[in-house]
Amino acid sequence: MMQARGLRTILAAGFAIACGAVANAGGGTNGVTLVSYNIRHCAGPGNKVDFQLVADVIAREKPDFVGLNEVDCRAKRSGNVDEAARLGEFTGLHATFAKAIPYGGGEYGNAVLSREKPISVERVPLSGKEPRVLLLCEFRDFWFGTAHFDFGEHQLKAVQAIRKAVAEKSKGKPVFLTGDWNATPDSKTLDAMREFVTVLSKEDSLTFHGYRKLPPERKYCIDYIAVDKAHSDCFAVKEAHVTSCPKVSDHNPVSVTLVRR
Repeated sequence: MMQARGLRTILAAGFAIACGAVANAGGGTNGVTLVSYNIRHCAGPGNKVDFQLVADVIAREKPDFVGLNEVDCRAKRSGNVDEAARLGEFTGLHATFAKAIPYGGGEYGNAVLSREKPISVERVPLSGKEPRVLLLCEFRDFWFGTAHFDFGEHQLKAVQAIRKAVAEKSKGKPVFLTGDWNATPDSKTLDAMREFVTVLSKEDSLTFHGYRKLPPERKYCIDYIAVDKAHSDCFAVKEAHVTSCPKVSDHNPVSVTLVRR
C-alpha cells in the first residue's frame, strides 16, 4: 500500500509540473495565446500582396505563438521577399520557415512566429499530390507546430506521419498543432486526428471564406488548433474565436487562449 501511494504521489507531481508548464509558457498569468492562420502568401483580393496588412491582423490577436500556412520565401509572385522573416519584423516575433516545395524561384511552405526563440526545429514531410510539410518547433515548455494538408486520399497518410511525430514528442512535452487541414469537423481526417489530439479551437465558425461568391456549402471550418491527448487535461480554454478578415486572406485567423485548469 505504501509503495502504491508513493507511486501515485510521484505521478501526480509530474502531472502538475507538466500542466504548470503549459499554463506559464509565453503568456504569464493571463495564459498563452495560440493562433493558426493560412495567409495565402500575403495576397488579398486581386492578388495584391500586402505584408503590413497581414502583420496587422496577426498583431491584433496578441499572439504568443502563430502557425502560418501558404507562406512564400523569396518567390517571384511575392516580390522575392522572405515572408516569414518580414512578418516577424512587423510583429516583433521570431520567425521560423519550413519549405514544402520549390516555387517561383524561391520556396513555399509553413512558418511559425513565436515570442520565444525555438530550441530546435524539425520538418516532417507529408504525403500529397503536392508535397506538404509539418513544421515542429521546440520551446522551453512545449512543442508547437503547423501543418497544411493536401486534399483527398493523401490526408490519412499525412495523419499517420503526424501521429508518429506527436507520439514521440509528447513523451517529454505537450505538443500543440495548428494548421489548415483542408478537412471539415465531420470528416474522416478529423476522426483520425482526434484519436491522438484534442481540438481546442471553435469548430462551428467559418475559417475558410474565399473571395468569390461561393455557395454556403463551400464555406466552412478547415483550420484548427489542437493539443496531444496526453496533455489535454492540463489546461482550460479561456477564450476561443475566429476573426473575420474577408479582405486579407481567403482564410480567417483562428485564436485560442489557454490557462491552467
